[in-house]
Amino acid sequence: MTGESVNDSYSPKILATWRVLPRPVRALLVARMINRIGGFSMAFLAVLLTESLHASVCTAGLVVAAFGLATIPSRLAGGWLLDRIGARPTILLGLTGCAVAQVVLVAAPNVAVAAVGAIGLGLAYELIEPATQGMIADVSDERTRPALFGLLFVSMTVAAVLAGGMAALVAGWDLRVLFAIDAVTCVACALVVRMFLPPGARRPADVTVRVAPCRDRRLMIVSLVGSVFTTVYMTAIFGQPLTIASRQAGLWVIGASTVVAAVAAVLAQPLLRRPKLSADNGVRALVLGYLLLAGALVLLGFAQQPALFFIAAAVSAVADVLLMGHLYATVSALAPAGGSGRYLAIFGLSWGIATTVAPLVIGVTLPWHDGRVLWFGAAVVSLALAGVQPRVTRVVRDLRHTNAGSVVGADA
Repeated sequence: MTGESVNDSYSPKILATWRVLPRPVRALLVARMINRIGGFSMAFLAVLLTESLHASVCTAGLVVAAFGLATIPSRLAGGWLLDRIGARPTILLGLTGCAVAQVVLVAAPNVAVAAVGAIGLGLAYELIEPATQGMIADVSDERTRPALFGLLFVSMTVAAVLAGGMAALVAGWDLRVLFAIDAVTCVACALVVRMFLPPGARRPADVTVRVAPCRDRRLMIVSLVGSVFTTVYMTAIFGQPLTIASRQAGLWVIGASTVVAAVAAVLAQPLLRRPKLSADNGVRALVLGYLLLAGALVLLGFAQQPALFFIAAAVSAVADVLLMGHLYATVSALAPAGGSGRYLAIFGLSWGIATTVAPLVIGVTLPWHDGRVLWFGAAVVSLALAGVQPRVTRVVRDLRHTNAGSVVGADA
């Protein structure tokens, strides 16, 4: 089935959208769901290092930062491999690498070996993202793409609910079991990909201009703000499990919080269709998202019992829906024809930066005043982002018609 047949049968309903997808794309979505069910283990990496291998919080932060640093070349390599060997080999390489790295983490007798496993995991972790996004983009157009990417988000969210439930069940048993489960789901995902995805190389995009996203000042501004946000986001992802563990709320609370956050994210989806929030490049949605995120971080600063951790997880999930949806929509709108992939790839590097910086910040600040310095400081940063967002939106809008640096020449 081609992209044209998807367009002809387009329906905004999730099930109708699923039915008109080509078989390989449906297989890829199923495979990613399987993989996502086991993907909860990364939230426990720092806890594994501190609880099972007796590393200090600072050492655990350095190891997790090394993982984050390794994801930066991983994402770039994923795009390079996609254009040269195709989607299936790239995805299989990434999944196999993740499974091997997870096994190393499971068997690690000390922090040094675990660090090797974490770095290996980072190098493989992002390889599958460009291929996944590229396949969805290849079978859609501007009209159908939101529904197809929305279907990817829904599938990942449903899988996150199952993942959180599984984490809540086994986290109190042995943290190494979580990483073993993740390795198994990587292998299962690879088997689905091997069976149903075509082996051929991905068709190169029909682009008539060379695009240099790094010369687009608008993208650089949005990426800078995005890097600050993703650093706060990853601080919450890695810091919350450590906070729950240090306050002895019960490791099961980590998994249960994942379930609460996933359910809240699904229920918050209609917010993305509110005209007032989406007006003026989504500035109201972004400001509201940053304010909600700040509130969630303050709650984490005070939380001692499970209930407050759950409320913080729900509020943070609603903030994530608003921020993720509109930040990526902003980046896509900035890109010239044929350049959205490269624009999103540059913006996506903010996650590697955040995954490197956030653990270092956690390692330094989490021991201070039972983590309150970390959470209240992150809340202040989020409030600052809410304050500067209207100005950022105006600057990006004003540069829209004056920026000429993104298109640097025609192909011969």
